[in-house]
Amino acid sequence: MPIPIDVSYGRSFSGTRRRIYQLLAEMGTSGDVIWPFASQPFMRSPGPLTPGRTEEWHSGVHAVLEEVLPEERIVWRFENEGVNGTHGFYLSQDEKKTKVTHRTVATLSDTEGRLFWRRLEDSHSRSMEALFAKMERVLKR
Repeated sequence: MPIPIDVSYGRSFSGTRRRIYQLLAEMGTSGDVIWPFASQPFMRSPGPLTPGRTEEWHSGVHAVLEEVLPEERIVWRFENEGVNGTHGFYLSQDEKKTKVTHRTVATLSDTEGRLFWRRLEDSHSRSMEALFAKMERVLKR
């Protein structure tokens, strides 16, 4: 029986949507200054973010860019076996701050999908907290 998941992490930052979007768009490139784990690299294919073409790899995840709307969202479609869905960053105004939400919405197959998420869930939570903490430090520079 397929299992739906909908997991969100969010934090508000003192920084413009333009600057925060730029930081997120550079993740996995030579310009990346916010990915927190050098020993667990985040990589993406070179060049500009192009839906259907740009790929990313990190923590066992392989995804292809589904949608990019500058200063609003960057959404990736999972390419992993047993996982049908997306994960992405969404930017919105929160009074004078910018809120960044990372949301994973997917359906997991009985076997591969559940095992994939079980392996990923803990590190995903730690990664989001560390990424947001590093982004906060970078934005204060």
